[in-house]
Parts: sequence; C-alpha cells; structure tokens
Amino acid sequence: MAAWGKKHAGKDPVRDECEERNRFTETREEDVTDEHGEREPFAETDEHTGANTKKPEDTAEDLTAKRKRMKMDKTCSKTKNKSKHALRKKQLKRQKRDYIHSLKLLNVLEEYITDEQKEEEEEEGEEEELIRIFQEQQKKWQQYRSVRRERLKEMKLLRDQFVKALEDFEDLCDRVFSDEDSELDN
Repeated sequence: MAAWGKKHAGKDPVRDECEERNRFTETREEDVTDEHGEREPFAETDEHTGANTKKPEDTAEDLTAKRKRMKMDKTCSKTKNKSKHALRKKQLKRQKRDYIHSLKLLNVLEEYITDEQKEEEEEEGEEEELIRIFQEQQKKWQQYRSVRRERLKEMKLLRDQFVKALEDFEDLCDRVFSDEDSELDN
C-alpha cells in the first residue's frame, strides 16, 4: 500500500493518466472549433477596415494544420481502401464458398437423381420380368387347361363308348337269357 501511495502521490486515485478524457465533460480554455481547424468567419479580417489581420505565424500554423489534415485524410482513405479491399476479399471468399457448396449440392442432387432413375429402371426391369414370367405361367396354365379339356373330352367319349358297350352287353345278356328262357319254356 505504501508503494501505491508513493507512485500516486498527489493524484486522484479514481482518475488515471492512461484513462481517456471525456472532451464533452471537461472544460478547456481553448475553443472546440480550434481542435478541428475551423475558424469563425470574421476572425481573419478586421470588421471595419477589411484589412487582413492574420500574422505570418498563423499562416504557418494553418499550413501545418492543413498538412496534418491532408495526411490524416490520406491515412483515412488508405484505411478506407484497405477496409474496402478486405470486405471485397471477404465477399469474394464467401461467394467462392457458396459456389463450391452449390456445386457440391448440385453433384449430390445429380447423384440422387441418377440413383433414382437406376432404381426406377431396375424396378421397371423387374416388373417386365414379372410380367413376362406371369405371361409364361398363364400360357402354361392355358395349355394345361386345353390339354385337360381334350383329355376330359376323350374320357367322356370313352365313358360314352363304355356305357354303350355295357348297354349292348346288357342287351345281349338279356337276349341270351330270354333265348334260354324261351328254349327252356319250349
């Protein structure tokens, strides 16, 4: 604490030298317009005579202030140009990044579309294969049905022939029995 007291002796402990001063709250003897290099309109000439009342030292100070302003303007314009350049560079970088992302997205979408088209083609191929298999099965079934129908017709004919043969045999047997009965009766 003693070291602090020696270091800051006679100074306001709240206010430090490194601290920036607020130009609006401080009172100064100088005019605020002097700081910016502005002058009152009638300060350079005498109001009554119109004679130039400027001293040569004032002209040198004005030139120095003007040089200082020009130097600050150059510095400001350089800084402005640098910031414009940095912003433009950042904008170009962002555009390049967006362009690359757009290309990547486009590639992904193209891959997705081609994959979908391949899947559709495969599904169509599978559908066509299933349709072909179904048509073959249907054709085989129709052939089987036609063969079966033919066999049924043949079996019906054979049955009809068999029934007719049985009837003929029965008639024959009846005649034979009736002939035998008639022979026995005689």
